[in-house]
Amino acid sequence: MSTISPASTFTGSSSFGPDLQTALTRAIAIASLPIQQLTAKQQQITAQSSELNTISGLFKALQSTLQSFPTGSGSSALAAAVSDQTVLQASITGSPLQGSYTIQVLNAGSSSTALNNAGATPVTDPTTQNISSSTSFTLTVGTTNYTVTPASQNLNALAASINSSGAPVQATVINLGSPSAPDYRLALQSTNLGNVALQLNAGTTNFLTTTSTGANASYTVNGQPAAGISSNTDNVTIAPGLNVTLEKVGTSTVTVAANTSALSGALNSFVSNYNAVFAELQKQFGQNPGPLAGDSTVLTLETSLRQLVNYTGGSGSITSLSQLGIQFSQQGTLTVDATALSGLSSRQITDAFSFLGDPNAGGYLQAAANTLKGLLDTTTGVIPNETQSLQAQSQREAQAISAAQDRVTQMSNSLMAQMAAADALITTLQNQTQFIDGLFQIATLNANGTIGTKSGA
Repeated sequence: MSTISPASTFTGSSSFGPDLQTALTRAIAIASLPIQQLTAKQQQITAQSSELNTISGLFKALQSTLQSFPTGSGSSALAAAVSDQTVLQASITGSPLQGSYTIQVLNAGSSSTALNNAGATPVTDPTTQNISSSTSFTLTVGTTNYTVTPASQNLNALAASINSSGAPVQATVINLGSPSAPDYRLALQSTNLGNVALQLNAGTTNFLTTTSTGANASYTVNGQPAAGISSNTDNVTIAPGLNVTLEKVGTSTVTVAANTSALSGALNSFVSNYNAVFAELQKQFGQNPGPLAGDSTVLTLETSLRQLVNYTGGSGSITSLSQLGIQFSQQGTLTVDATALSGLSSRQITDAFSFLGDPNAGGYLQAAANTLKGLLDTTTGVIPNETQSLQAQSQREAQAISAAQDRVTQMSNSLMAQMAAADALITTLQNQTQFIDGLFQIATLNANGTIGTKSGA
């Protein structure tokens, strides 16, 4: 915002007009000096708010990283390695005990399937034709009946209605004819494994013919039981919190161990985000400091940042981040020793997760969450409160600038009026002086006989 200018350029009729304009311009410039100071202050506040917003975003990124840390109480703390993934797939759904589980798949199992029989009404266009003119069907899966009411009288609508009925089957429409002579059929496959009876009736007519009889899956865990465990699903629970999906006959070993790769990735993300915050705070110091130079808030933020690294606690073998490979450099930034985690024993890894704890249940992560909440909480946080304070200051400066502008405008208008009056008076005096000078000139000429002397006298 620039210094306020005169409402209009003063142009007087007297010879002193330019001098009066200079005096007016100078008076307004002097009166506008407070506006310049207020404007500079407001620009400084704007820069401080912008910088604080940048720092806030970096702290929020750091907070998000800590919130996504793997914890000892969650499945992300463990990983399941499968020796032969063609035989089975493994997934951790809870907190299984670490160890190895050998699964022998005796039978991967199969589903029961059926097609509408050839005696049904042939369908050459599944968008306009159906296997029956009936508007309602009874689907039987095993011993349970489901009512199926297609939205339209066509085969596609019948299949869609079966899929939305809640029955444990999957319905599709397939073409068993040639491209020139299509023969569209309704195909059903049971969701569960095993010999599952499938029927689709309209009254007493059953439109389905079984095409394959399914079989239950069968498997052993660590060789037990010898006869195998029968299951009507290929996804089975091997141990509390450990599930496997059976793919084919064979043997595969699932090894559950601490998920150090997830922890390593989390530590690297933490260090990266920490260093970003640290670098931004350091911009407020030195020979050319940032807009928050000298602000006590920066020192508070810097202290809180270091608290995130200097925390110690826990009763196990791991009590600090330094034991997980995080160290300070000479410049004050953080580094990660990638070999630190790989050198920990199984017991130490367990202690590491115990040290980290949970953001809501103790340990380092809860302490870090509380520290960052003290900085970022929208009600009590240091950064939001400082931001609100700067916004209030900016509003006060804006009001002060507006009031000062009004005063300068009023003064400008008043001086313009005064200068105009002075110029008018000067013009009158100058005109009078010119008139008197004219009289003296005439009198002088008369005295010299110049005026009134006739030619040839």
